[in-house]
Amino acid sequence: FNEHVRTLGRLAWHITGAIPEMMNRTGLQIEGPESNSEVPASAAKIVETYKKSSNSLSEAVEKNWTDQALSEKVNMYGEDWEMGKVLSILIVHQIHHRAQMTVVMRFCGLKVPGIYGPANEEWAQMGMPPEE
Repeated sequence: FNEHVRTLGRLAWHITGAIPEMMNRTGLQIEGPESNSEVPASAAKIVETYKKSSNSLSEAVEKNWTDQALSEKVNMYGEDWEMGKVLSILIVHQIHHRAQMTVVMRFCGLKVPGIYGPANEEWAQMGMPPEE
């Protein structure tokens, strides 16, 4: 498709691996793949692994962090970030790459799901014209 654009599989695997990569830096032990590990051949395997990583994160935060922990600082990529900022950056990072995935899906002629609101195709299914 384009040598400068990550594949859908690579993008999906990247956001999957980012969960443990970022959050293990906070002292949590999150289940998940190494950030540069080989992309699985099936989307189902990526989805399964993403669910395990995100569930592992939810459980670890609930078990190990308090409201006060969100203000504690941790070294992230050479800077001191509050734990709450780490969570915020993880969320924004996920959103950023999910948005990239929707663009790649459009270029590949795939149906784009309405993750954050109706996709263009979904407006017609609702009997409404797409928003401009």
